[in-house]
This record gives sequence, structure tokens and C-alpha cells, in this order.
Amino acid sequence: MAKVLSFSVDDDLDMETLVKKAGYKNRSRFLRDAATHYAEALSSGDLVDRPGEESVEGTLVMYYQHTVGEKLPDFRHQHNIGLISSTHACMTDSHTCVDTLHLSGQVGAIRDVVEGLRRMEGVDRVAFVTAPARDDGCC
Repeated sequence: MAKVLSFSVDDDLDMETLVKKAGYKNRSRFLRDAATHYAEALSSGDLVDRPGEESVEGTLVMYYQHTVGEKLPDFRHQHNIGLISSTHACMTDSHTCVDTLHLSGQVGAIRDVVEGLRRMEGVDRVAFVTAPARDDGCC
């Protein structure tokens, strides 16, 4: 059974534009998906909130200046993090490199790498998105 929720937002938040920009035709579905995504993020916890010894898989996305490339850690040879796959692209309009790395390992090790990358000069943005945990599925 669905539950109806009601809430108010500040006048300067243009909800209709956000809904259209996200590709939704229905404000309720937009809000449902936004709330569900936020609730999932809270319930699964960020790397900061998880125990260091917990095993996790996910995707690291990193934007950086091209000159930083040689200083980046080589994830293929890290003993405490498993590199599942990686891609590299040069974003020509923004003159930015982007790497996506699919990783597995302990939360503490991945958290240390993410924090270290964020502190590196020339690294613009780093994010790690944890994969949903399932007991069975596609693989």
C-alpha cells in the first residue's frame, strides 16, 4: 500500500524545473525516486560510516589534470584493493582526465585511497559509489 506524504519547500527551489530537467513527467515519481535514493544512501552508509574491515565493491570516479597521471597510484598492484576493471578518458572541452575504476576490498583500504586522492594537488574530484549488496543475481 502506498503512503501519501506532503511537505513544503523554499520558494527559491524551482521544483518543476528540477523535475523536467531530470526527465520526469510526474513530480511525485521524481520525489519518490529522490527520497528512495537518499534513503538507500543513508541505510547503506558512506565509506566513512562503515566498519573498516567490511568488504565492499563499487566504482571510483576521479577527475584530474592530465599532468597528475604519473603520480596516481597504480591500482593494479595494490595488495589490499582488487581492481576489477578501469577506463580512462580525456575530456577535450574541459581539458580534464577522468578515470573510472571498479574496485573491491575492505572499506578502510578504499577509504584511505579515496581520502589520499582527494588531497592530491591536481585531482579535482573523487567519488566512490558502493555497489548494492545482493545474495544472488546476475553474476
